[in-house]
Amino acid sequence: MSQVVSRIWKPVRRKGAERYIQVMILSFAASVSLTRLILELTDYPQLGNQTYHIAHVLYGGLLLFAAGILPLLYANRWVFTWSSILSGTGVGLFIDEVGKFITRNNNYFFPVAAPIIYAFFLLTVMIYLRVRRESKLDARGELYIVLETLSEVLDHSLEADELQEMKARLLEIKKKTNNVNYLKLSDGLNEFVESDALVLLPDSENFFDKLIDNWTIFERTYLSPRRVKAFLIISLFILGLPSAYRFMSFARVAGVPSMREAFLENIVSELPAGSNYSTTWVMVQVVMDGVTGLVFGLSALLLFIGRERWGVELGSIALIVALVAVNLVLFYIEQFSTIFVAGFEYLVLQGLYYYQRKTQKAVG
Repeated sequence: MSQVVSRIWKPVRRKGAERYIQVMILSFAASVSLTRLILELTDYPQLGNQTYHIAHVLYGGLLLFAAGILPLLYANRWVFTWSSILSGTGVGLFIDEVGKFITRNNNYFFPVAAPIIYAFFLLTVMIYLRVRRESKLDARGELYIVLETLSEVLDHSLEADELQEMKARLLEIKKKTNNVNYLKLSDGLNEFVESDALVLLPDSENFFDKLIDNWTIFERTYLSPRRVKAFLIISLFILGLPSAYRFMSFARVAGVPSMREAFLENIVSELPAGSNYSTTWVMVQVVMDGVTGLVFGLSALLLFIGRERWGVELGSIALIVALVAVNLVLFYIEQFSTIFVAGFEYLVLQGLYYYQRKTQKAVG
């Protein structure tokens, strides 16, 4: 009687998954940003006539279809890079028109559309941060990655570091399992890997290698901890001062209803299509933005007086709150003009993490 073997449904993360998600995120951000910029510069032209209107959501759907069908047709690893680019660009073109599909009058400029797009982008970033963490693989997972890497042998694109990684994974398999079949397969693969049959891609510096080398030179030359700290103090101060000043100005008149409404109406009048926005939303934005602005200022002060640990921690928390919560309201009120502020906040957040790693490394 033949032995019944149950199918294993446990998923295995693809090698380089974090890189593919990162490419998709960058393509997504570029797609939405460039689409809005080009439409703004060209006064929102329409392709079509009195009957037809070819919206860019259709191009997004076409790119998403291409991104989905490529991995179904081809087994080469480079397909996943193109699938990442096409899916990111496609979802950007698709979701950019979300305002048309949540309103009865197909309002592309509906205020809620911007925060929906931003929230969806944040969701993809959270997925990336989750995937970026190194997962613990069992013997089966190690074999998946080794077999996937072997496809590079068939394409004559196997690099020396990939070969060393395969050898290390094959050794790990012997430590992680007693499964006879897995061990036999790994022994056969190890024999092949150790043979002279493999042809390695000649060592040559590609475009990305040059970028990394140039970044390393720039980092060593200009990004000293002292300069990074100065950049962070100035940036946090710049981010915090206007918001904190407006919040304190609002606090002075908040107790008087007439003065409070006049203050909020004045802010509304300075916004694009300001008459469409409620002063309630503006008040929420002023309070949330003001509190984070005060924390930015406190973080800058702590860094300035040498309390790096507290300065970095407070600054990081405030920037995460700003990126995740405050900017949702800002995107609703100020629409896509907030994208530059959000980008700068993300840059400062990464600068805080960079400074923390550098100082910890120096201490260690």
